[in-house]
Amino acid sequence: MSKRVFHHPEAPSDDSGVASWRSVGELERTPSFRAHVEREFPQGSGHLSEEDQKATRRSFMKLMGASSALSGLTLVSCRRPESYIVPYKKAPEWVIPGKPLYYASTRPRAEGSVPLVVTTYEGRPTTLAPNGDHNDGCGADALTHASVLNLYDPKRSRNFLRKGKKSSQREFEKVLGALAREGAKLAFLVGEDDSPSRNRLKQEIEKEYPGSKFYSYEALCGEARRKVQNEVFGKGTRTSVDFSRADRILSLDCDFLGLDAIGSASDFSRKRQGGGEDYREDVAADAMNRLYMIESAFSLTGGMADHRMRAKPSQMAAVAAQVASELGIQVTGYESGKLSDEEKSKLLGSAENFDSWIRECVADLKAHKGKAVVLAGSRHGEDLQRIVIAINKEIGSYGGPMVVYETGRADYGTIEDFETEVDDETSVILLGPANPLYDRPGERFGSVLKRAKLSIHLGVRTDATALGCDWHIPAAHYLESWGDTRTASGTYSLIQPMILPLYGGFSELEVLSQLLSWRKFDWDSLDANDADAPVTAPTLIAGEGMGGEPSPALAEVRKTFSLAENANDEGDVAWKEALKNGYLQSSSYQSVDADNAKDAAPRVSRSAWNGIEINFLPDASVWDGRYIDNGWLQEAPDPISKLSWDNAALVSPKTAKKLGVYESVEQLEPETDIPLLGKVKNAPQPSIGEGKGARAPMVLIKTKAGQMEVPVLVAFGHADDCISVALGYGQGASDGRDGVRVARDDDPLAPVSAVGLNTGFNANQLRGDAAFSSEANSIVKIEERYPVALVQEHNAMNGRALVREISTNDVEHHGHKVSFEEQVAKVREQGPVDSHAPENISLYKRRGSTTWESEKEKQDDLISDKIHQWGMTIDLNTCVGCNACLIACQAENNIPIVGKEQVAMGREMHWVRMDRYYAAPMTEMDEATHKKVPTPEWVQQNPEMIPQPVSCMQCENAPCETVCPVNATVHSEEGLNTMAYNRCIGTRYCANNCPYKARRFNYFDYNKRNPVVAHNLYKGPFGKKQVGEAPHLQRNPNVSVRMRGVMEKCTYCVQRLESAKIKQKQIGRMKTLRAGQNSTNVKIKPEDLRVKADSIKMACQDACEANSVSFGNLLDKEDAQVWRAKYKGEKKTKSGALELVYNPRNYDVLQYIGTAPRTSYLARVKNPNPAMPDAVYRGLASISTG
Repeated sequence: MSKRVFHHPEAPSDDSGVASWRSVGELERTPSFRAHVEREFPQGSGHLSEEDQKATRRSFMKLMGASSALSGLTLVSCRRPESYIVPYKKAPEWVIPGKPLYYASTRPRAEGSVPLVVTTYEGRPTTLAPNGDHNDGCGADALTHASVLNLYDPKRSRNFLRKGKKSSQREFEKVLGALAREGAKLAFLVGEDDSPSRNRLKQEIEKEYPGSKFYSYEALCGEARRKVQNEVFGKGTRTSVDFSRADRILSLDCDFLGLDAIGSASDFSRKRQGGGEDYREDVAADAMNRLYMIESAFSLTGGMADHRMRAKPSQMAAVAAQVASELGIQVTGYESGKLSDEEKSKLLGSAENFDSWIRECVADLKAHKGKAVVLAGSRHGEDLQRIVIAINKEIGSYGGPMVVYETGRADYGTIEDFETEVDDETSVILLGPANPLYDRPGERFGSVLKRAKLSIHLGVRTDATALGCDWHIPAAHYLESWGDTRTASGTYSLIQPMILPLYGGFSELEVLSQLLSWRKFDWDSLDANDADAPVTAPTLIAGEGMGGEPSPALAEVRKTFSLAENANDEGDVAWKEALKNGYLQSSSYQSVDADNAKDAAPRVSRSAWNGIEINFLPDASVWDGRYIDNGWLQEAPDPISKLSWDNAALVSPKTAKKLGVYESVEQLEPETDIPLLGKVKNAPQPSIGEGKGARAPMVLIKTKAGQMEVPVLVAFGHADDCISVALGYGQGASDGRDGVRVARDDDPLAPVSAVGLNTGFNANQLRGDAAFSSEANSIVKIEERYPVALVQEHNAMNGRALVREISTNDVEHHGHKVSFEEQVAKVREQGPVDSHAPENISLYKRRGSTTWESEKEKQDDLISDKIHQWGMTIDLNTCVGCNACLIACQAENNIPIVGKEQVAMGREMHWVRMDRYYAAPMTEMDEATHKKVPTPEWVQQNPEMIPQPVSCMQCENAPCETVCPVNATVHSEEGLNTMAYNRCIGTRYCANNCPYKARRFNYFDYNKRNPVVAHNLYKGPFGKKQVGEAPHLQRNPNVSVRMRGVMEKCTYCVQRLESAKIKQKQIGRMKTLRAGQNSTNVKIKPEDLRVKADSIKMACQDACEANSVSFGNLLDKEDAQVWRAKYKGEKKTKSGALELVYNPRNYDVLQYIGTAPRTSYLARVKNPNPAMPDAVYRGLASISTG
């Protein structure tokens, strides 16, 4: 479908020379991208069939014949099939259909568990939200929100396996009983989360089972960091950062706002606002924190950085050593390990620039001694960890932002200890969430399982480790289990089950408790037939009526709780209070005095790597591989690469050109001599393309450990001569891809389900015994190209000043300096884009209410509610683009997944689209000639990265409403652009007319047909259905499940709004009844029906740890945070009428087209150090496209 191209206002001719782009195609203005701009919908999104072939007369007649046959088939059985509702035998009085119940629980996680509030309907957990009453409950990441879907995974393990074959629980009880009877030597491998009950049981088991020992391991939890911290601060210690006390931060490849959390992102965002976090005050430049970032590949933290430098993994310790040297710290091996001038020049254009960058950064850290902190990525080795500890001691971080805690994990061995100490007399019991046969580099772990006397695996999936052990036990999900854990600050938090185990799984505490109790069992009485054989007890064994036998894990948790210092009271008062709140008050870790710590012995040693390095990263969707079967996460595009359903090798544009995989068709370059490759001719390459035809070039990477074929994507801001690959993918495939276990989606014992089948490539085969970086022996481009689902250009909106950014520094404009205050004042009407745009004249009468316009624009006949007018503001100064809002919205609003092929065709259904832009100054004014000249190459190769969440803007002048022929999209009296799904006939005119590209169309019955089974959607009634399967238990009953041919979009979580309004009416009625009055004779004032300010949170708002989303009633002037985010107050005009004064950072996207959106944005603020060599290039990234 073609469209008329709307010509946006011209961008200012005297701009700063900043270019912005979303993809290589947009940067290069390739023909395929220009064609994409001309199309309204992505290529292939409207195809009837999955084959990219033109319809012939023969195929048309086949289709018509099949349609006729199928119509006859459906007419024979046109009635809805019968289904049955099973009633409660005795209904619990608190369970009401359609009414949610809320419970406090906790998700166990390494580096600090996540306190949650679980929403349940009729006993079914549906959504997760952070527990705001918990001192560590400021937010939850995307992995946490998506973990509820793992509960309902139909491919979850449900059978006992022996040697990979189905067995029974009774057979396993014999094996477990034999271990308990003889007091066998056991080796337990558990996760990195801190469970007080596990710690207590560990001590008791090690006494009852002589020679037994506990070890901990997770693939991405920083073994080197933990080892160095234990050596310097004492065994069982860990560090955390209080970002509310950090004014200056230097991060050395530590993505602390993303996948390498070491503190609260909420504290960082509040400090980022410089005192304006509740919007009662403006951002104060002198109160903002400042972030310096050095990393190999763009991360979420790197996108927030005020200053950023690219460096290869092997250079990170050398960079840290120079920082330490500037502080006067002696680093062993510094002279031989420091960077050469040539290496410095490659990083920042010249050695002088690099030295200046480090020197000024260190000066800033020293000037804020006691309020500055330096962080090291958990994936890096001991050298970097030691240097960073020494730096933090020097700048006074310990006792300030950096806190050292003493945990209860002092006596756990490491994975190296496990691999060394397990012998042929040891029985191994694997209880952790890791998959060591897949994610542990090298062959050492596999040899341990072969050497061990017996191996038992407990897990929710039949992964590679489960199939490699002698026995596999199905595990219970944490939402089905009793347990306890500690959060980042050490607060003792409880885990309680929301539902009976769907597949009869066992929890970790149940296995440990069973081993302990069976060891104390009187086996002689069993031999004499005086006692029954003991049996394993799952989380709850159903008994007669509503009763049952409680899980032994509950008793263990109660026992541990009773031993806590603050729980020593009579009765169950403290227990019930903790269970209700989800945690025990005043139960945090004890801090350690870092002044008494040992010397960190900083040192640096450089590997002689001259070729291209491989950088191994955690993945935002599958983490270390444990979420490979989670469709929500798989379909959520990577925050940086925007790749869905796969991983790929990420390279910088410069390295891509050397490898011959750059997407440019503009020009030829001469041959380049590159290590490992020799002479490479930089021939022009075809673009990746779009839709189903999108194909990425592939390379063959060889290291000492192995080789892998993998697709390549260009990643802006990436270090040169370095390739980054995400871990966790390639666990099962049916297409014969190299290095991946063969599997079928219909195999019940496959290591992955249909969701994880044929997704990505196993990068662990390149690691060998290395940690998270390696040298490539060779990298060769191959002829094959790989289909990818890239969404970076899908539903892309075009316009001027979509994202607006200002700097706390003075910036050049018209030859003079513009101060921070002047920049703030110009945010709303940025240049001629808004302030000089022609008046918008519409042929259609405005339908919605106008709550903030001037009096002359108000109309008496507008539909307007005097009690509620809803609005939203998104603060780009704190949004990191983490996808938590996207996943939370999907869970709340029954949004389906559609599968890789459909995503590639532009048919993804997410209501929240996380746009990601790059921006860099390409030209600057030459002071001598007063002409524009190109900026240095190192500036262009290190752009800023800006995320922007976009959903339906709930426009007052909604273009979608005027074109719908059946009034399926209409305006409500409360300012919402609402959808009547049963009216929609699927014309898609509304999506065609939406300038924000925020509407989604159901091309198929994604909720009814299984979209991840190959070609299933096209089989119609003969396809595999998923109705009635476990994932449907997750559905929110208060949200309609949409069907084929229906348009959908963000509704501002209208179900939550209506629920809050009903509750407010009930409160008014109860007040009347308490007063002893007849409710029919009492008039309730309109203001009594108004929902209390900030008492409602949308799913996206609730999920955001950075508190970037404000939502509420715009009629709650000055009381609602959203009102303060939009407006600064009111003033009287000359006529005496009141007029709203906008918050100076607030602006409407595409304001000049006159849609009057209810969702607005707050401009991003950068806080660069004016003494840095790149300061003049930061804070200029206002995004214009099209």
